[in-house]
Amino acid sequence: MTTLRRLLATIALGVLIVAGALGAGILFGKPAATDEVGGYGVASDDSVQGRPYRGDAEREAALVSAERGRLDLVREVSATAPSRMTWLTGPYRVPTTPAATLVLPPREDPYTLAELEEAAPDSVATQADGSILVQENVVALAGATLDLSTGGDALRLRSGADGFVSIITLGGGLIAHGADQAPLAITSFDPASGGTDADTSDGRAYLRVIGGTVDLQHAALEDLGFWSGETGGLALTGTDVPAQPETGDAGTESGVTPTLSASELAALTDGVARPGGTVSGTISDVTATGNAFGLFASWTTKLAVSGLRVHGSLVDGIVLNRSVTATTIESSESTGNAVDGIVVERSSSGITMTGVTASHNGRNGLSIDARPMALGPSATGSPAVEYGDVHLDGGTVAGNAGYGLRIDGGEGITVTGTDVTGGVVGIALDDGASGVEVAGNRLAGQSRQALSINGGVEGRVHDNRISGVDTGVRIHDASAVVADNEFTDITNHAVTLVGTATGVRVTGNTVAGDGAKPFSDRASGGYFARNDVDAWEQRVTATSVVRTIAQPLTIVWVALGVLLLFTAVAGFRHHHGRAEREAERRPLTELSPGIVTAEELRGKA
Repeated sequence: MTTLRRLLATIALGVLIVAGALGAGILFGKPAATDEVGGYGVASDDSVQGRPYRGDAEREAALVSAERGRLDLVREVSATAPSRMTWLTGPYRVPTTPAATLVLPPREDPYTLAELEEAAPDSVATQADGSILVQENVVALAGATLDLSTGGDALRLRSGADGFVSIITLGGGLIAHGADQAPLAITSFDPASGGTDADTSDGRAYLRVIGGTVDLQHAALEDLGFWSGETGGLALTGTDVPAQPETGDAGTESGVTPTLSASELAALTDGVARPGGTVSGTISDVTATGNAFGLFASWTTKLAVSGLRVHGSLVDGIVLNRSVTATTIESSESTGNAVDGIVVERSSSGITMTGVTASHNGRNGLSIDARPMALGPSATGSPAVEYGDVHLDGGTVAGNAGYGLRIDGGEGITVTGTDVTGGVVGIALDDGASGVEVAGNRLAGQSRQALSINGGVEGRVHDNRISGVDTGVRIHDASAVVADNEFTDITNHAVTLVGTATGVRVTGNTVAGDGAKPFSDRASGGYFARNDVDAWEQRVTATSVVRTIAQPLTIVWVALGVLLLFTAVAGFRHHHGRAEREAERRPLTELSPGIVTAEELRGKA
């Protein structure tokens, strides 16, 4: 074998050793866990706040304050007028600005629009196109019911640069019925443009029920409300003041001071209108488009919502604000709203949502905040208790800009049978929520994690199908059981543990994907068992090769290969130098023709 061939063979052997070292590292080495955002970074919607409100904040807030002042004036007048003005036997007008307020006193039969048009033509009038225009504010007192049903004609509420009107019940009832195929249209109306009022900066017409009952069926609300929940379009706002006072059993005496009996108290208060108490009732087959808030509810109980469709609200779609209890939302949707689709705020509980859709909203599909109102003594004396008992079943949450569902705190919250697709994180659990159950859902296509569990959360995640995400479940300083889930097309980790994971049990899951590795455990206290990872394929990428090379065993093999190459090159140089030196010692036969005979020498002589 020639020297060149020996050199080439040595180099080939070295290359083979280096390649073998790399291959051994890739096949048998343990790659370093990724620190990429998708693997360990919890998604934060701090940068996803929804689409900005397009109105005039300072001006609209002042208009909300002015509306409160107007209602206070109406309350004061209605409390004293009957006793001082005995001739007031029916509706009367209070001169408020910018429009007068028509007050409907208590009576047994509902007030109708036709009746109001006859009694107060300045307040309600039929237009040339058959629509009914409400030109002044209307307030129904406790004991009065207002029926807005028109028999098929559109109901328009004046709203423009020169002012707006509202329809409000103060402890009374509100009815609005359309037909199944011909919903009652209730819209704002701008006389200057001849269409709905799209500008909220100068206020906008709205409907509000303050205590009492609501019955809306087959109606379409459009371009109503501005700035606040109570003036947001369709607002149901009860109070914590009971509709009737509590009474004792019998009159007693304490020393020389008498105590009124229950019958005496009832006789003194009989017939006195006291606005207050919660709102209850029914909303069925109603569409709300372009309102400030699609539906805003607080201090509401036993509210039954079905077939509600909210689209394009300027803030949130459906808001269950404070003390909403025993409420159901069925077969309803909230889509394309500027901020959140559905919001359940602190102090609300006993909420059941079945078959709802929350999609393509500017921030979250659903936001549920069940944390305590206070953590201790507070100025308002709020109870320091967890809320919860909120249930979502059989819904669709898709394409929201932030989270699909965000759940902060609370007890006994369940998400079952729901499709959650898109968004940054599918379901985010935080702030010590306990007794949470996430089961039987399908989560797919999130940009970071399907589920993010943080902040001391305790719950169970089981029997879900999770696919097409970077990381399936990320648990950080929380305790959760992750069991019997199916993970497919995972590109980083199926389950990632970070921080303290005491109580975390990851068992019985089926995992398929081609990421760094199926499970990443950088926490203390986690437990993995009986998980099926046979379908997992570790992806070989430039990054993974770099990580592999960084392993100690791989470095040793590469160093040996480099040493062998160095030795081979050094040996070749030594051999080549020796050959050159030997070339200088040429034999005599190479310097002369050979032996010369005497005869040849004589002949030449």
